[in-house]
Amino acid sequence: MKLVEASGNARTIGRITGEELREEIHEHIEMYPPGPDADTWQRRGPAFQSAMEEYLPLVLEEMKGTAEGANVPLEVILKLNMPQYNNDLDLEEGCTNLAFAAGPDGPIWGKNNDGGAPGKQRPPCARLIHRDDGIPHVNFTFCGMVATLDGMNAEGVAVGHSSVGSVFQQSDHLPPIRLWAYEGMMSCRTTGEFVRHMTTLPLRGKGYASVVADASGVLCSLEQPCPLTQVRLPEPDADYINCTNYYQLPALAKADRRNTEGKRNAIARAKLLDERFLGNDRRSLEDMKEVLRYHGDPSICCHGVNTSSHTEYSMIGLCESARVLYLHGYPCEEEYVEVQL
Repeated sequence: MKLVEASGNARTIGRITGEELREEIHEHIEMYPPGPDADTWQRRGPAFQSAMEEYLPLVLEEMKGTAEGANVPLEVILKLNMPQYNNDLDLEEGCTNLAFAAGPDGPIWGKNNDGGAPGKQRPPCARLIHRDDGIPHVNFTFCGMVATLDGMNAEGVAVGHSSVGSVFQQSDHLPPIRLWAYEGMMSCRTTGEFVRHMTTLPLRGKGYASVVADASGVLCSLEQPCPLTQVRLPEPDADYINCTNYYQLPALAKADRRNTEGKRNAIARAKLLDERFLGNDRRSLEDMKEVLRYHGDPSICCHGVNTSSHTEYSMIGLCESARVLYLHGYPCEEEYVEVQL
């Protein structure tokens, strides 16, 4: 996984990203030709671009720079970043997020990002962004895509997502949830500020559950079957929270697009985490690493056993010291690389 560091205005950041990841972006395009088809793009693309111009003009500028740097048509980069999810979506991936409010290493966020089998995975990247008008942050995404809702900024706000899906109708005129969150990381200094940012507008996208943590130890989970958003707080007196690939709030229990087996696995992973961390003080960096490489039934570090999911990469954010650890591959086999924000 390449780490790209980019500073300057939005267009410059995009251009640097495109140049540094040109080979990987072309690999992504060849592996998964970006949709939608020509007729759908002609019908829906203008609304997407109009929403970007209205709500996220600097992110649109970054996309233009990425297209220039990667030497691909702007339409290709727009399609890679455009939400296309429909009512037939049947999600299987199993991403696991958790966060500690306090401990010997301060507040910590951790995540394993899961996808398909090796050889069928989109090329990922880490980007350390210093936009002129924003808080520096590192985000983890796939090459050519601006953001996927994972990362941490220099103020210690950390966010990680699990795909869940949404049964609700959405408008192409709404800003994409992943890109709205990316812009929020440029300006939000606390969990509360990030929650306010994410609840300012109805959003469009696949539908996610996310963990949010900050340097002061404030935790929550955003449950977002787009265009809706609800906030879930930790259990009373708990200094820990998790999210897996289902909505844990009772009101959203049937708002997902998970298949039966995928939802059963997500519930089992959340239960495993609760049993491991509720009612004790296991809150260190080593505790986080240990659970992210855990094998069992269910597994947190997934190798396609008892589930189709494979862990693609793993991330840990140390909110108080503004350090991010990441690795590409299985946490049980690879070592984390550290980035200081």
